[in-house]
This record gives sequence, C-alpha cells and structure tokens, in this order.
Amino acid sequence: MSAHRSAAWPLSWLAIALIAYATLYPLSGWHWPDARVFSWTLPKLRQEFSGDLAGNLVGYLPLGAILCIAHLRSGRSVPVSALLTVLSGAALSYALELAQFTLPARVPSVTDWVLNTLGAAWGALAAVTVHALGLIDGWHRLRERWFIPQAGHGLALLWVWPLGLLFPPPLPLGQGQLWPHLHVLLVDWTADTPLQRWLLPDDPLTLWAGTGALLHDGWPPLLESLTVAAGLLVPMCLACAVARPRRLRLLLLSGAVVVAVGVTTLATALNFAPVHALTWMTMPTLVGLMLGAMGAVVLVGLGRTLCAVLGVALTLALIVLIHLAPTDPYYAATLAAWEQGRFIRFHGLSRWIGLLWPYVALAWLLARLLHREPRIPAAVRRGPSA
Repeated sequence: MSAHRSAAWPLSWLAIALIAYATLYPLSGWHWPDARVFSWTLPKLRQEFSGDLAGNLVGYLPLGAILCIAHLRSGRSVPVSALLTVLSGAALSYALELAQFTLPARVPSVTDWVLNTLGAAWGALAAVTVHALGLIDGWHRLRERWFIPQAGHGLALLWVWPLGLLFPPPLPLGQGQLWPHLHVLLVDWTADTPLQRWLLPDDPLTLWAGTGALLHDGWPPLLESLTVAAGLLVPMCLACAVARPRRLRLLLLSGAVVVAVGVTTLATALNFAPVHALTWMTMPTLVGLMLGAMGAVVLVGLGRTLCAVLGVALTLALIVLIHLAPTDPYYAATLAAWEQGRFIRFHGLSRWIGLLWPYVALAWLLARLLHREPRIPAAVRRGPSA
C-alpha cells in the first residue's frame, strides 16, 4: 500500500454526498412511512422517462470509477476492488431508495436501483481498464515526484474548489459566508422559544443583512479588491503547500486564475443570462485578480510550510471580509432563484461546497502545519523545501 494518501477517498465521499442530495431532494416533509406503503421489495413504476433512466445510469458511473480507484490505491486486488465497488454502489442505491418512502415528493423504484448498480459496475469497469493500461501506476509515480505524501485531501480540496464557485457568492471568489445561513437555521430551530428573541433582530427583514450592516458608509472598493484577492490566493497557497517542483507550481497557479475567471463567468451566465456573463468584471474585481496574480509570483519561490502559514492567514482574512460584505439585492434575488428554482436540484450541493470550502481548507492547512512532513529521498525531492 502506498504511503501517499489518495485523493480518491475524499472524492468518493463527495460523490456519495452529491448522489444522496440529488436522490432525496427536496429534503422536507419527512414522515414515517405507512406500513401499507413501505416494502423491503422496491416497486416497479408504471411509467418511466428515458431522461430519468439515463440519469440514474450516468449518476453512479463516476462514483464507481472513483471508488474502485480508491480501493486499488489502497492495495486491494482488482477482483476485490471491483466487487466492493459494485456492492457498495448497490447498497447505497438501495438505502437511498428505501429512504424515499419517507419523503412525499420522492418515489422509490426497482428500475432506479438496477440502473444505479449498473452505473457503478460500469464505473468500476472503467477504473479496472485504466488500471490495466498502467495509467494509475503512472499517475502514482508522477504524484510521488510532484506532491507530498499528505497531499490526498489537499488535492481533493483543489478539485472541488471550482464547484463551490458555481453557486453565486456575494462577491467574486468570496466563498465562506456561512453565518447568515446558520443564523436563519438557528432562528428556525428556536421558534416559539425564549432563545429566539436573542437571535432575531429588531427588524426581521434585516435577518440576511449580516455583519455588513456595520459599514454605514458603503463597501469600499479596496476591501472588495482584497476579498477577491484573498479568494484567489487561498487555493493558490493550498496548491503550493502540496506541490514540489516550481514548474508544477507555476502550472497550478496559472490554472487557478484561468479556472477562477472561467467558472465565475459561467456562473454569472447561468444566473443572469449569457449576455451578462462578464458583468462581474468590475474595476475592484480586476484589481483583486491582479493582486492575486502578483501574490502567486511570490508563492512560487516560498517553502511549503510558509505557504501553509500564509494560507491560514489568508483564509481567516477571507472569512472575515466576506462576512463584512453588504447585502446585494441582485445576489438576494439570485439566491432565491437557486433555492426555489431549477438550479437547486442539480447544483444545490455547490452551495454548501462554497460555504464550507474555506473552513475545510483552513482545517487541512492547520493539520498540515501540526504534522511534520516526512523526509523525502533526494532522488525524489524536487522544488523548494518545506
């Protein structure tokens, strides 16, 4: 078994969360199923749609591929990895289909379970094919040369970072504004209790205003630029904390800029129509992108430990700044469209990725600092030392 932590395991858990969210949405109206309705044998629906059938098949294919790769990277044989993947996919699908009995808006189906299992099997077959071609071993050798052994979860964070940008943040690249959502949840949970009066503001209409209401003179362009720069530099610091060669760092940092601009443009086009795809590029935003790119030049030559320290500081700065951002009426309208419209069914998980990503990245960076990096043989070591 490799000493390197595989990114396939955290990506597998993310895929499971995405599948569970899509299968059980909307997550409301939970009730204990009637004994006359519930059955351990899944029913066969009278009418089925080809689009749903294809979605059930394709939805489990990535999970099957990633999960099988995770088992292979853990040192299990090909037959065992494939069997565990198919059984896990079938068990997950069966459990979620049974859970649909408790939701009024969802209907379980044996056809869905069969197609989900078949999708997981196809994914496992794809992973076994890639393994037989030697591509997984080739990637493993490259990773030993390019990244530190503890890079598994860090690489997974880098992979999912663009997904969080698909949900429109209050400011470009400004992920992590979690408190308003927690505030609303706490108000709902404490309804009709004495605790609610401590949480509910004097004017309930300002519940979503957040701490940005403290800035009575408006939101200075400089703070907006610093927020955008921090949102770009945090994943850059994370990348430099796991990468060894300088050339790889240059590639990752350049890719971060391209991905940030591309995904933000795509998210704007999806929410405000393609004609407005570039309206997010205001002068403060462009200045923030420039500051982030200039910071990337500095990060290339720094040690991995120092990059992790800077990542912690910048993540804390991003969290503070984004919670100071004032409420934007266009953002509020877009938020309502996501929470009530067609986007939430397919991309709703990106909302939580965007909200939680900075906090998970902060936890990983702190763990990276608390655990010494093992000594690497000189024949393998490339790039700046930690």
